[in-house]
Amino acid sequence: MNDEQVLTIEPPKPITQANPFAERASLEEAKPKKASLLDLVTTRKRRRPVLAMLYGPPGVGKSTFGASAPNPIFIPCERGLDQITVPKFPTPKTLAEFGTYLNAVDTEEHDYQTLIVDTADALELLIFDAVCNEGNVKSIEDFGGGYGKGFTRAREYWARLLTRLTALSERMNVLLVAHSHLRTVNDPMLATAYDIHEPKIQAKSIELIRQSVDLIMFARIQTSVVKDGPKARKGRGLIGDDREMYTQPTSGIECKNRFNLESPMEFNWATLQAGIDNFYNK
Repeated sequence: MNDEQVLTIEPPKPITQANPFAERASLEEAKPKKASLLDLVTTRKRRRPVLAMLYGPPGVGKSTFGASAPNPIFIPCERGLDQITVPKFPTPKTLAEFGTYLNAVDTEEHDYQTLIVDTADALELLIFDAVCNEGNVKSIEDFGGGYGKGFTRAREYWARLLTRLTALSERMNVLLVAHSHLRTVNDPMLATAYDIHEPKIQAKSIELIRQSVDLIMFARIQTSVVKDGPKARKGRGLIGDDREMYTQPTSGIECKNRFNLESPMEFNWATLQAGIDNFYNK
């Protein structure tokens, strides 16, 4: 053997065995993955148009508030818009006629951005008429033999209508305007009953509206009470010039708010829109 030649011996290679778990994992990765419902889960806020109800006493300016919404169109279920220059349908005389107007807004091409139903309590009267015609009775209280069946049937009409309006609110703002009335609340946890302002809608139906809308707002003219003397049992209401709108529930009013809005706030659409924008921008 030459001196230049060097004998080298390589160490034997380690004996390795196939890893069945690794092979199985690679085979699973190679398979096409099935779509999972968990892929639909989101965490971000999803901005969409507003579905809301505004209620208050007559003459507070509810229709004027709706007219200041972005590019509005009204379905006026009662008189009250003749003195306001705003796009509006004729006043429907039947629920079917109301449905044709709603269908036009829902299916035809247009540039309107806000639908206002003015008022929801007048629309409910059209629903009551439809229920009476369906049951061939003169009063909704006589429908189906009475016992509240007429109001239950009206609630079913409301449910279908709110489903339609909820779908429409994915594309444009929807505002239900209503009058207010007082209801006495008997809370068993309190020592005495109290009165509350609420929308003038039948009890079986208003609960559906509460569940469906993003906002329930109460508007009023600022009023203060003064007494003629310290022993006077009643006072006199002093009505001011300013309007205010409540968006949070408080003593004597029913409200709902999914946008963390301040309450009360100025009674105009611009202030409402600014509050909603602030909620989404946080």
